[in-house]
Amino acid sequence: MIQYFIAKETFTHQIDCFCPGNIHTTALTINKMDIIEVTNEQSFTFYNGWYVQAIINNQGHFYIALEDLERYFAIGRLVTGFDLELRLNYLRFQIDQALEINDEELFFNTTSQLKESSELKKKLEDYLMIADINHV
Repeated sequence: MIQYFIAKETFTHQIDCFCPGNIHTTALTINKMDIIEVTNEQSFTFYNGWYVQAIINNQGHFYIALEDLERYFAIGRLVTGFDLELRLNYLRFQIDQALEINDEELFFNTTSQLKESSELKKKLEDYLMIADINHV
C-alpha cells in the first residue's frame, strides 16, 4: 500500500549507500511541505535491514531505511493526512477553550498553529487529488 507523508519541518536525511566503503552516501534536504510518497518497492539487506522506495514531490526517488522513516514519523517531522486532521480538531478545541477563558496568548499561538497545519493539509490534499487523477 502506498503511503503519503508531508514534512512539517525542513531536515536533512542521510541516504545510505550499499557499495563497499559507502562512497555514494549523500545528504538529502527534505524541505517543509515536501510530499513523501512511500511505495511498495522494498529491499532487504542483511546488515542494514529493510528499505522502502520514497518519491519526493513526484520527482526524485531514493531508498529510505524503514527505521529512519519510523523515527521521522515518531518525532513529528513527517505526518499523514490523518495526523493533520486530528491535529486540526485538537487545535480548534484549544481555540474554543482560549476564547472561553479569555486567554489571548493561547488564542494567538493556537490560531498560528492552526493556520500552519491547515496549509500542510491543503498541500497534501492537492497532491493526493493529482496523484489520484494520474493513477486512474
